Amino acid sequence: MARRARLVTLIALYAGQYLAMGLLVALPSILREQGASLRQVGVVSLVNLAVIAKVSWAPLVDRYGRHRGSGHYRTWLLVIQPLIVVTLVALATVDIGGGFTALLTGACVLAVLVGTQDIATDALAVRLIDPADRGWANAVQVGAGFAGAAVGTTGMFIAYQHLGWSGSVAVLAGLCLLPMAAVYAINEPAAGLETHATGRVGGSGLRAMLSLRRVPGVAAWAGLLVPLIWGGVMLPQSLMGPLLVDHGWHLGSLGLLTSVLGGGCGIAGASAAGRLVGRLGRGRVLLGACAVQLAATAALMAVAAGASGPAAVTVVAALGLARGAVNTVIFTAFMDFCRPETAGSDFTLLSAWGYAVAAVVQAAGPTLAGAAGYPTAIAVAAVMTGVALVYLRMPRTYGALATVQAAPVPKSSGGVRPEQPLQDAR
Repeated sequence: MARRARLVTLIALYAGQYLAMGLLVALPSILREQGASLRQVGVVSLVNLAVIAKVSWAPLVDRYGRHRGSGHYRTWLLVIQPLIVVTLVALATVDIGGGFTALLTGACVLAVLVGTQDIATDALAVRLIDPADRGWANAVQVGAGFAGAAVGTTGMFIAYQHLGWSGSVAVLAGLCLLPMAAVYAINEPAAGLETHATGRVGGSGLRAMLSLRRVPGVAAWAGLLVPLIWGGVMLPQSLMGPLLVDHGWHLGSLGLLTSVLGGGCGIAGASAAGRLVGRLGRGRVLLGACAVQLAATAALMAVAAGASGPAAVTVVAALGLARGAVNTVIFTAFMDFCRPETAGSDFTLLSAWGYAVAAVVQAAGPTLAGAAGYPTAIAVAAVMTGVALVYLRMPRTYGALATVQAAPVPKSSGGVRPEQPLQDAR
């Protein structure tokens, strides 16, 4: 598969995935507008925890699904994508005002399907992308995610206002059919039979997934560094909305600021990081992105103190740039650590712990601000990013990627030769 074809495939798969997730993000607000209780809204919001829970069934995606001629993860996508569409069509028939149980059930099914699609898509990307191209590939992933989320969530709100519940979900179901063309066109390479650079065959199942922690560099990066970085960016973002509302911003202006400007800058940050990773290395690009993140967090302190609109615009733009850049580098590093025979489980496990910490921090941010004030909550975010910068500069962390070698790739996939070392993180 040519480089451009792989690029188009990844854009279609990741954008389509975030389209479906847009419904899950928009659903709590729509339910509240329909008069649902806060308890019901809170229960539906918990559905998004499938992003973390998917690690429990990721080994099944690695272990089962092989079909001669179809490709292991391609087979999963050929099954999951139509099921997502069917689930959306079923949800379109539910009475949004009175069918809460059916709505919750459908949302849970959709969350599981989207989580499974994410596992298969990440694993497929590991197989499709050569190590030298992982920077731009993950820029595509992050950028398509920002775009798909903006279209899926914002588009769902707009369509709901004009078409109602059934019409808007039906339109979303139609859009989710589009990635099927990319799935059919995929020529998935098989996983090599050789062992990974760690000297072990990853195998399958829970035991193989847990053995990932013994891969050199995983504990330093995924265990501590990633949660610090993600927590440091998600905490200020969780404060931005309430802070600006408290300062008199209207919801319409706030939505444009966070979704359009923040999302657009996120795409720009991902694109820049994808280009720079190949030239400067993972470590240097991540250092720069974290520095921008720290500066934006410090600037948020001025907004909390009552600074004018331009300061808020600058902070949102800088946080978007930082988030797009750090995610691109982090996902590139995750691909480096993945073993091709258990790529779905590995990528999911690597990200699950960081997601969990970021979710807790994001949820606790407004509560902390209410109890101790916005400056204290912002200071906590700044400390997290500052510690991440210091930890990243330590030799044990900064050079971790240099110890990882590219997994052998079958010649038919056009991959690198066995035992080719990755570029040093520096």
